[in-house]
Amino acid sequence: MELIKYGGIAIISVGALAVFICALRTHKPFKMLLINALASVLITAIIDLTARYTGVNIPINEWTASGAAVFGIPALIGFVIMPVIFK
Repeated sequence: MELIKYGGIAIISVGALAVFICALRTHKPFKMLLINALASVLITAIIDLTARYTGVNIPINEWTASGAAVFGIPALIGFVIMPVIFK
């Protein structure tokens, strides 16, 4: 079980690193990282609002909001996949 836990964290970290590298390759990395952070926080809120209809729930708290803002879309994917893995 520990292997799955740390493997998931490693996959999320590699995805976040990929987003960071792609942002650095653009000519405006701060703008891209800001757009990525805002998009992931917005998508987290949308998933939380539609939890009644979809059955997917990501509670909005300081950990999920800061994780989505810092790591972006890969963290959001991790938030959705991790409960399925640990059921």
